[in-house]
Amino acid sequence: MKKFFALLKVSVKSMLLSSTNARGSSRKKAATGVGAMLLIAFLGLYLSGLYSSLLMQVLSPIHMEVLVFIFMGMGALVGGLLFTTFAIKGVVFGGKDNDLLLSMPVSSTMLMASRVTAIYLENLLFSFFVLAPAGAVCAFMTQSGVGHSLLFWVRLIIAVFALPLLDTALSVLFGALVAFLSAKVSKGALGQNIVMALYLVAVMWFCFNLNGMIEGLAANAAGVKESLSWAAPMLWMADGVMGDWGKLLAFAACCIVPFALVVYGLGRVYRQAVTAFQARAARNDYKLSAQAASGQKKALLAKEARRFFGTPMYFWNSGIGLMMLVALGVAALVMRDDLRIYLGLLEGLPLMPMAALVMGFCLSMCVIAAPSISLEGKYLWILREAPVGESALLWIKTGFQLLLSVPCTVIAGVCLAAALELSPLEGGLLLALTGLFDLAHAAFGMLVGLAFPKLDAVNETVVVKQSLAVCLGMFVPMAVLGLCALLYWLGGMASAALALALPAALLAVWAAVCATLLAKRGPAMLRAL
Repeated sequence: MKKFFALLKVSVKSMLLSSTNARGSSRKKAATGVGAMLLIAFLGLYLSGLYSSLLMQVLSPIHMEVLVFIFMGMGALVGGLLFTTFAIKGVVFGGKDNDLLLSMPVSSTMLMASRVTAIYLENLLFSFFVLAPAGAVCAFMTQSGVGHSLLFWVRLIIAVFALPLLDTALSVLFGALVAFLSAKVSKGALGQNIVMALYLVAVMWFCFNLNGMIEGLAANAAGVKESLSWAAPMLWMADGVMGDWGKLLAFAACCIVPFALVVYGLGRVYRQAVTAFQARAARNDYKLSAQAASGQKKALLAKEARRFFGTPMYFWNSGIGLMMLVALGVAALVMRDDLRIYLGLLEGLPLMPMAALVMGFCLSMCVIAAPSISLEGKYLWILREAPVGESALLWIKTGFQLLLSVPCTVIAGVCLAAALELSPLEGGLLLALTGLFDLAHAAFGMLVGLAFPKLDAVNETVVVKQSLAVCLGMFVPMAVLGLCALLYWLGGMASAALALALPAALLAVWAAVCATLLAKRGPAMLRAL
């Protein structure tokens, strides 16, 4: 077991932590690990608290609290798959330390078990912050005494520890499928993009239909439960938490057995799988062809585009905000009649500031510039040896984010302005504010990428999902949006003009400061790497 725990420690660090090359890296490493865990915990707590409360308002009067645990169990399962499926390829099958670890005097099954257990621990964190708040909401809002006994919490803890086993088994199988498609498809990113697109379509369908399901629960809660018979393990878990020990044991067995089979089965062929995937990745098919001439800036922009669109982990995590932004604008335009009816019920709602706030939230998730330096990895010196100045390199990377975010901002802004029937002045102000946010966000992302680099990451997953630069590049802009909302509220106490002027001034100052620091300090920070 000593060997297993040593391997598990390495795997957990690879999964959750990212170090830096700068001084004080131990503090940054700890901050990154804590930041990643806090992000997972916050998302689980927010989703569970919100939807558990909505469900309990409908289900508590008819004593159907069991459906809360069915839906929250599904949410924990889907969320865990979203967090870990596309990390499996890098963490389990694509780690740069596989050659070293496979040469050690440990079985491949033990190595597989340690890496899968690291995935399990991440799923366990999310499962706890989804199911535990659901139990607390049920205990607080129930009308039938659910959650008022110690055995209820014992059963809930058993479910919390069992569910991530099933989640991890499915994640590993789907991750192996992604790795297989990447190895077999001539363009490795294509297979991952196809799977990820289908997965996101399924998640979005579930999210859009969840509210409709909640509305129909009060009228036919029992029928809804019967219609979910295809999700038998979730029904067993919910009934078990509510008091059926037999079904709880059946659910635990349904989770433990697939986990054990996945670990043992893939552990037996782990060495062969890793060898096959890496051999395919290392293969190059050279074809002689004419090379098109291009300028320096065009070549560097093309290089950024190839990395962004050719790295599924980078593309989907950093580009999801832009997809949501465009989808938001188009959906608002298509459903503008329904939207206007709904907004008509909310008299006095400031439409343009609300639209700017929602657009800013989507843009905050467009973290393209922040990880771009770290994604260069050990080949950063090649880029620095190019006959291009450091300042030009930094502005090209920053400009690439703007090249993607500004057109999406304009499309979404125009659609929202038309759907909300904003005046030309309000529409222009909406585009101006979000344009300032685009500039400030890109420059700030480049700065934090230089300040907190991760050039020795084992794979792009660690950089894109768990690096401190990405966390800061996402959450600091969200905090700025919150401050803008506060300034709007404070300014509104004086006049409408001041309410708009204060957030605009904040965004302008933020953009000017970030752009100035990047221009003056950026080249020196790049040379220091």
